[in-house]
Amino acid sequence: MNNIFIKVLVGILFGVALGLISVPLSKRLIISRSEDPGDVIVLRKKSTYILTALAGAVSAVGFVLTADDKTVLIRNLALLLPMLTIAIVDSLIRKIPNSLLLVMIITQAVYVAYVCVTTHTNYALINAGIGFFLGFLAFTLPSFLKVPVGAGDVKYSAVIGLIMYIGCYLQVMMIVGILVLVVYIILKATKRGGMKTLIPMGPFISASTVISMCFPVLNSLVVLENMF
Repeated sequence: MNNIFIKVLVGILFGVALGLISVPLSKRLIISRSEDPGDVIVLRKKSTYILTALAGAVSAVGFVLTADDKTVLIRNLALLLPMLTIAIVDSLIRKIPNSLLLVMIITQAVYVAYVCVTTHTNYALINAGIGFFLGFLAFTLPSFLKVPVGAGDVKYSAVIGLIMYIGCYLQVMMIVGILVLVVYIILKATKRGGMKTLIPMGPFISASTVISMCFPVLNSLVVLENMF
């Protein structure tokens, strides 16, 4: 009981810190990419800090309580800040900073290298490569069907595939689809938009990835080593 309490406390403290840091970081990234000073007004509100701190705390506690081992936990926590920041920046200016994607790629590369060395196999590397290709393909194909997809969304999807591997990437996309559908229903019901309304995908991908990291239901179904 005490062990769980300590884990939750550590998760809350770490998550709140990351959530609070994501706001000024987002502000800096937005200012460097937008000429409209109004894009950062919402980041000055106390409610924004409260919401990001809450999102960070919930995510971090979820990671702490569900991670299979310390290595996965460290990786997930390291990825949380860029995912939170991407969600904020994309929701405000519809852009996903390449610098944050690079941080995520480097973090995952270190994790994959560690797993390959400690397990003496290359399954993690192969799964990451296939996931990256799948993530890139999943968001590239709609563009050929004249469905508007931002370049940032394509890159973010590919990076998530790199991180989540095959099975969990499919789970992420399923959750993204559900969340987007709910939003479209709300927009339609409130007469604020419809199926043709363009919405930023970054927040949905980030949220769905966090959920899938905590509850990787499909991971064991499609992980490469389980195919042999």
